[in-house]
Amino acid sequence: MKKFLVTCDPGVEDIAKEEIAKKIKKARIENFFDFQGKLIVYCKSPKKLIKLHSIHHIIELKKVVGLKKVSLAEIYNTLKKVSIGELRKKKSFRITSYRYGRHNFTSMQIQDVAGRAIQEKYRKKVDLKNYDVNIRVDVIGDLCLIGLQHTKESLYKRFVKKFNHRAAIKSTLAYAMIRLANIKKGDILLDPMCGSGTIPLEAASLFKNRIKIIAGDINEKCILGSIENARLNKLDKYITFLKIDARKLEKFVKKVNKIVVNPPYGVKSGKKKNLKSLYRKFLCSVEKVLAKDGRLVVITLRANLFRNLINKNKAFKIVHERVVESGGLYPHMFVIEKI
Repeated sequence: MKKFLVTCDPGVEDIAKEEIAKKIKKARIENFFDFQGKLIVYCKSPKKLIKLHSIHHIIELKKVVGLKKVSLAEIYNTLKKVSIGELRKKKSFRITSYRYGRHNFTSMQIQDVAGRAIQEKYRKKVDLKNYDVNIRVDVIGDLCLIGLQHTKESLYKRFVKKFNHRAAIKSTLAYAMIRLANIKKGDILLDPMCGSGTIPLEAASLFKNRIKIIAGDINEKCILGSIENARLNKLDKYITFLKIDARKLEKFVKKVNKIVVNPPYGVKSGKKKNLKSLYRKFLCSVEKVLAKDGRLVVITLRANLFRNLINKNKAFKIVHERVVESGGLYPHMFVIEKI
């Protein structure tokens, strides 16, 4: 078994663990100390990890060393002793470093001394863009983690997108929301504020034609862009696109089993009053179209506003709430059911 450090969105570690356990039967999963967004996975190879929907990066750990003096000189000497067999038949490498804790050196300085140590030991050239091997050298407190990064780009970028919405969520968060919706075969799934289509794309990649997926938006540009994104990923045949006003869902759909949505946060516009009206009317409309045993899953930065509206509505109950991290923001995921 090889040892991998995998990263995911902070706040959805349990969902990542569940997917890993389901897709890689003999994998052993552990928390990475008390760090959010990081897990240790023991499995044979990274091949199945790369196919997962919940994780970002995969680092195969070669050595974890406790540093005594926690200095650049000690990091240099540690790298000189570590064997990285994958480099022997390769021509180039790069060093990627992250540093957590208080140190008298920077991540850039770690990269410099680690790069010098590897270059001297293996006589390979440094290439920051067209490298053959990406060596990770991370310092966490007094620990030095040395490994191979198997992902060039984050796995959340798995969809080709010609049209991008400024408020789009990562596909990994869309995956988490879909899992929280507890979607079953034959369900009708609705995303009435689809933006660039991340949630319906994720649902289509997971369920294909086992469920019916309806994606809508009030902005025609978003509809056309989402259709193009679906075509580029060969998922358009699994999604029905409609121009929808999320405040009047009953005019566009009869009954749906699950609604998964990333509504506007109002962060850039600052129009909190309009946002309150949108959320309130949206919830009143959801009450009319959501099946009795259905679920609504929402991600929003306006947690207090949304929670208060749910409590005032009297038709719904919050069955689950969690905070996640995304790009330095901390939105809440709500799972809502009818009372």
